[in-house]
Amino acid sequence: MRNMKFRKNVISGFGVMMFVLMGTISALANHPVLVEGNCNNPPAGNPAPVTPGTCGDYDGDGRIGTAEDTDGDRVFGTINAANGATGIANNGTITIVTSGTFPEVVTITGNVTLQAAPGVVANLDAVLQGDPGSTARQGQPGIIVNAPANRYVVIRNILSKNWTSGIQINGSSRVAIESCKFENNVNYGIEVTGAARVTIAKSEVHATGYRQSPVGDFPSATAQPNPGKGIEFDDSSSGTVFFTTVSGSFAAGISDQSSGGNGRNRSVCVYLVNVFDNNSDFEGISPSNSPCGSSSRGNFGF
Repeated sequence: MRNMKFRKNVISGFGVMMFVLMGTISALANHPVLVEGNCNNPPAGNPAPVTPGTCGDYDGDGRIGTAEDTDGDRVFGTINAANGATGIANNGTITIVTSGTFPEVVTITGNVTLQAAPGVVANLDAVLQGDPGSTARQGQPGIIVNAPANRYVVIRNILSKNWTSGIQINGSSRVAIESCKFENNVNYGIEVTGAARVTIAKSEVHATGYRQSPVGDFPSATAQPNPGKGIEFDDSSSGTVFFTTVSGSFAAGISDQSSGGNGRNRSVCVYLVNVFDNNSDFEGISPSNSPCGSSSRGNFGF
């Protein structure tokens, strides 16, 4: 009898231990999740039910937006929920599988790949017509990356527009931006600060500093971009820009203001880029005549 009681307690304890362990594994797992699109209807989050299979409803359950966030499956309706505690918890891959507008500030702090599937238009837009939150969103960056140096972030096939910065990369973040578009952001298309290390490839940055909105008519006598640059590297940041188009910036197209700029061992390398109609096209840097290759310190000797 005593042995049976002992075995029961052991089994019970083992069950509790496995439950805790499985919860821990779930929280740490580097797993993928999907995000559905939407019909671009206000309010932000598009919570109203739809006819199954329409309006970006990828899994055919009649839910999109915030309604999809809470139904218990691995398909979400907003990016932030997909990146949250019930999604990848800032550790995994988020793939947007149907087109839509996502009026949300996305903050990334871990090992995250944020991407849209081929042929999908994933528009991270501060403006959603008819949504009262649009004005406040236009005073914020669209994507904020602030991760430690032992994490890596990939942003692929995303459109980010109508923010202060299309993407702002801070701290010691390490980021790859591939096949993305940044349009009509007031201050920066791509802003790299701190000690961040960023590579930008096959992307487009257009019309930075040009936007008419309730926040202001940029540029005008009453509303000036600050500063209105397409791509800028600041502080002790470093990186590469390859096979990328930057056009129509109010200020410089590509600017290196980092502490490693303007010397022989520059910390930013630009190669095979298309720049036009910026003011000026380059600031603090000249394009390289050869492919970029860095030393262990992230410096480019050319």
